[in-house]
Formats: sequence, C-alpha cells, structure tokens
Amino acid sequence: MRDAVRATPGAWPLAQVAAVVGRTCRIADLAELTGQRVAQLLGAVDALLAADVLEWAGDDLRFRHERVWTAVLDAMPRALRDALTADCARLPAGRVAADRSADELTRSLALVRGALARPGAARHADDLHGLLANLLLLQGDATAARAAAERVLAASGRPADEAAGTRLAALALAGDRRAEALAEALLTTDGGAGVSAGVAALVLADLRWRRGAVAEALRLLRRHESPAPHWRLWQRLALADKLGSLRRLDEAHALLRATRDDLGPRQRDCYEGCVDIVEAAVLLVAGRLDDAAALAERGLAATRDAGVLLLVPHALAVLAAVALRTGDVDRAATLLAETVPGHALRSTLHDWVSLLVTARRYGPERTAAAAASTGSVLLLAEPAAAAWLVRTATAADDPDLARRVVTATERLAAANPAVPTVAAAAAHARALLDRDAAGLAAVAHTDPWAAALARRDLADLGEPAESHQAWDSFSGVERAIARLVAEGMTNRQIATRVRLSPHTVNYHLRGLFRRLGISSRAELVRHVPAMA
Repeated sequence: MRDAVRATPGAWPLAQVAAVVGRTCRIADLAELTGQRVAQLLGAVDALLAADVLEWAGDDLRFRHERVWTAVLDAMPRALRDALTADCARLPAGRVAADRSADELTRSLALVRGALARPGAARHADDLHGLLANLLLLQGDATAARAAAERVLAASGRPADEAAGTRLAALALAGDRRAEALAEALLTTDGGAGVSAGVAALVLADLRWRRGAVAEALRLLRRHESPAPHWRLWQRLALADKLGSLRRLDEAHALLRATRDDLGPRQRDCYEGCVDIVEAAVLLVAGRLDDAAALAERGLAATRDAGVLLLVPHALAVLAAVALRTGDVDRAATLLAETVPGHALRSTLHDWVSLLVTARRYGPERTAAAAASTGSVLLLAEPAAAAWLVRTATAADDPDLARRVVTATERLAAANPAVPTVAAAAAHARALLDRDAAGLAAVAHTDPWAAALARRDLADLGEPAESHQAWDSFSGVERAIARLVAEGMTNRQIATRVRLSPHTVNYHLRGLFRRLGISSRAELVRHVPAMA
C-alpha cells in the first residue's frame, strides 16, 4: 500500500497524519496539522483516493477499510505517532477526542497530552503524568508508561506511591528481571498497605504462581489488597483466574460477581470487558462452551472499544479452545495468530491451546519439540497437560520428554500437597508413563476432572471393562445423554432436555464413544439397555 502512494509527493505522510486523527477526518484538520492550505493537499488526497486508501464519507475523508487504517498506524514508529497525537490534541473543539472511530483509551490519552501542552499545566504536571502512565500501561505501552511514572517519581510529590506501583507494573509487563527485587522492596512500603505494595503483591503473586508456589501466590493476592480500586480489580481478576485453574469454580464465580458489583460507572466502561474475559475462562473450565464463547466475544468487543488490550490474548485463547473442541482447527489457529500491539498479559491458556492446535495440524513430533521448553505453570494451570504431554512424547518416541514432564509434575505435587488437581495430574502422568492400569483406574475413580482421560488411557492399554462398570463411572449428565440418544433424540433435543448447548452434548457424546470403543449412536443404543 505504501508503495502505491509513494509516487505522489506527500501522499504517504498525509495518510499517516489522517490515521492518527482517526478512521474519519476532516480535510480542513489535515491542512491545519500539516501547515498547508487545502488546495496544496489535493494531489495527495487524490492519490490516496485512487489507491483505495481513503474514500469520501459525506464531507469527511474516511479510510476505506479498517484494516488499512490500522496498518498505517502499525507502520508508524511510536515516537512519531505519539508526537502527532499530541498535535491532534490541540485541534479546535477537541475534534480528535470526539472522534468515535478511536477507542476510549486513545481519546483519553489525547486529552491528557493536550492538557500537558497547555499553558499553566506545570501546576498539575505530576497528576497528569501519573494519569498518563496508567493509561499507557493499560494500552500495553510498558516503556512509555515507565518513563511517565519515573518523571513523577523524580518530583517526589504526592502521587509518588501510585507512580511507584505503575513503574513496577510496567517493568513486570515488559518482562524486566528487576521487577521481582523491586516488588519485594515495595511490599514493605507503608506496612504493605499502600498502592505500590498492592501492585508488588500482584507482581510477586504472578511470579510465585509461575514457579509453582500456589499457596504463596494466593496468600499474596488475598492479604495485600490494594486501596486503589483499579489495582484492586486487577488483583481480583488474577485471583479468580488462578482459582479457575485450580478448579475451585464456586470461589472464582463468587469473586467475579463481587468484582462486578464493586465496579463504579466509570470503571464499568473500562474494565467490565476484562471481567467478562476472566469469567469466560472459568466457564470454559466448567465445560460450558457456548456460554464461555459468548462471554469471551462480549469481553473482546468491550476491551477493544475501551482500548484496554491486556487480556485480549486470553479472550482469543478461550474462543480458540471452544473452536478446537468443536472440531474447527482452522478457526482456532486463526484466533491464536491474532496479535496485540504493545505488551499484553501472558496467557497460559493461549500457550496450551497453541500446543493442542500444533498437535492437530502437525503431529506429535513437532508438538513434542514445541513442548520441550514447557514450564511448570502449564502443568499447574492445566491439569490435563501432564498426561497429554506424556502421551504426545510417547507418540513422538521422545521418552526423555515424557520422563521430564512426569518428574516436574510430581515435584509440583509434592510442593503443593493441598492442591488435589496437581496430585491427580501427577498420578495420571506417572501411571501413563509406567503403563500402570491400576494407577489409571484409581485416577478415573478419584478425580472428576481427569476421569474421562484416565478411562480413555485405560482403554488404550487394552484393559477389559464390563459395560456396567463403565456405566457406573459415567456422570449423571452422561447417563442422561446416553438414555436420550437411545430414545432417538437429536443433539438439539437432548440439549433442551439437559439444559446444555448442542456443542456440549456433542462433546459428551464423543467422550462416551471413545470410552466405550464405539463410533456411532447406533452402537451406543445397544450399550444403554445393558448398562442402565
């Protein structure tokens, strides 16, 4: 696209200015920002129109396609974009701030930068730079957020505690190794009750969690709740996400309900989409695929409208997981390939679903190679991952990987004796590695989250099982679905009866087929009378 407009002098720079103004802009504003008369811009405008970059929308110019608009923005160096945004903030009547094509966060940044550029702003510079740092952090611009926060800290004024927390969060978001030492120092600030101490607890909880220290991570999030509402929200979202990973779903849902109730009107516009995304991940764990997908879509749309993109990869991972479970591997891969400008929060679910897609597309050898650097956080957050990785390593003829996974999971279980999902994952992975039928049967009977996979692994070992024993191991929902299939009902009719989505009914049916070693509804019908 850039090459197509370079032939006309000024066309590409004008496209860049127009992109910063917004998807829709007035030609008079472009003239003012470029310091030219409208007549001097006509050649460049004509070139952009001819190249289908811009089009007329009434009296305004508009980027013909949103992807073209975002491509122009992405191609610009951040320093240039920030400088142009500051210029735009000085347009009469705050036209950029009123531009509906920009997200809320971008408009807010333009307002703050505009305020900093006005005469007399020095009196409020610390407050404005503190606000700017927070907004930049929400946008994922960790480098600029840190710089703005350090400017406040250099003044040592009233907002220093908040700025110290923002600086720490920016370092952690960028993966800076200094974040841990700084967080430990800040945790003692004001007796652990200040804003920066709350951020420190949030950062340390994430680091402890990724190293497998579950109890310590949960303790930090619960004991050092921030006095600042926006930081307290992020602490609660982090806690709810971890509770969901541990399959403590009732606690996670209760915390998310309380978080929604505490959102003020201004916070609701900015953060409710983030709550939606975390809740969608919890619903995914519960097997409520349609509900998870709907909430992830809603959260994704809301966070993009707000410009708060930190959890976008997590939302995309939920949608990809649902697509994968319903057999749409291509859609799952497309969702996972979407990128977010700047930094985003790390999503273990995104890593997990990426491995699943790799396995479906490229087979066990390539998956085993991709999983070689898997850390303990995946084994902790996804209890099915350990056994799945052992199964994949075995198929790829990589016994070293299988042994490493089992050893890491057993070490994780020993360090967290109060976490039953990790203990079951370790027992499952060990039994699978050792081809221990008795161990797999024990997992199938003691852990509801691993039962289906353990029964499948038991069947793969060729262990005989009587039909009535299999029936006894099925959940109430599975028995109900099997009986309704025997009555001749379709998946949609069954879904209405058992109050699940058709996708979830199909998911349960595939599990029944696998565990019984059958491949059709007719075969299932023959099993039901004997089992029921």
